[in-house]
Amino acid sequence: MELKYDTMSVSLGKSATYTHCEVPNFLPSISAAIGGFSPQRHVWRIAIAIHAVPRLLVARMYYRYYQGVLYQWIHFMAAIACWLNVVENVALIGLTFISSAENHVVHERCFVTFMVTSELYMMLTCYLLRSMRRSPPDNIEARSLRIKYQLLAVNLTSFAMAIYFFIRHNSYCEPGVYSIFALCEYVVVLTNMAFHMTAFWDFHGRELLVGPTGVQFS
Repeated sequence: MELKYDTMSVSLGKSATYTHCEVPNFLPSISAAIGGFSPQRHVWRIAIAIHAVPRLLVARMYYRYYQGVLYQWIHFMAAIACWLNVVENVALIGLTFISSAENHVVHERCFVTFMVTSELYMMLTCYLLRSMRRSPPDNIEARSLRIKYQLLAVNLTSFAMAIYFFIRHNSYCEPGVYSIFALCEYVVVLTNMAFHMTAFWDFHGRELLVGPTGVQFS
């Protein structure tokens, strides 16, 4: 029994890091880690499903927040930022529940949509909160914006590196290069998550009320 378990573990490990180049790698991509194996596939999908609606509510909260702190003539860009956030979340749901193995084309399009909208959303958010405020931020909001810029810088750098190592892997099939791509991919996702978590500081002292009359943010 012990021998069978070890053999299975080795087999699963090789499957998770397998690419068309058939060279050794030590890290799987996110799609491979959560899309092709159980129970992590189900855990990931449940987690995304549970917080999908709250994330859409946060997008609405941000629009109300922008209306309160930005110049009125720039509110149309605030609306664009919020819609980018909504599309980002919908694309995340799509690439989560449609794995690459199930439908590669749809999964790839959802992934590209997620990446493009998430990068545009983060950049536009930083621009609006830095240059288009009609009132200066308090200390907590200033801290939130500073952290946003730091996370955006790491995110963009990691995204550029991920593209480079992905192309390099496909071109030269060097051992371990795909794993470096996967590591960069992890950093991209983690910094994206952390960027959204800065809402904790942006909404300090505010309340979200969800009831029969709708959603109220104050």
